[in-house]
Amino acid sequence: MKTKQILALIALLLGILGGVLLCLSFVNAIPRILEGRTQLGVEAIANVVIGIVAILASVMIWKGSYVAGGIINIILGVVTIIYASDNSGLLILISGVLGVVAPQVKD
Repeated sequence: MKTKQILALIALLLGILGGVLLCLSFVNAIPRILEGRTQLGVEAIANVVIGIVAILASVMIWKGSYVAGGIINIILGVVTIIYASDNSGLLILISGVLGVVAPQVKD
């Protein structure tokens, strides 16, 4: 396996993990929403959308669109760090950085 492919694989795994962590907070809130104890907020919907887009951008990195997927994940990572979760945001941000750096690596 080439170094570029290894970096893309790591970026894919980190992006998927960060996206799933963002979506998991919404899944945990579903029982409270159904019972009427909590209302569905804009933040919860935004977290799910950001999580899904981060996963799709990570797949783009794996498929070969390194820079496009990397830039999307960098932007989503910064937005997530500022507005939502630091841990998920850092994972998505690192995924984006690896996606941008991967095509620059020479074997």
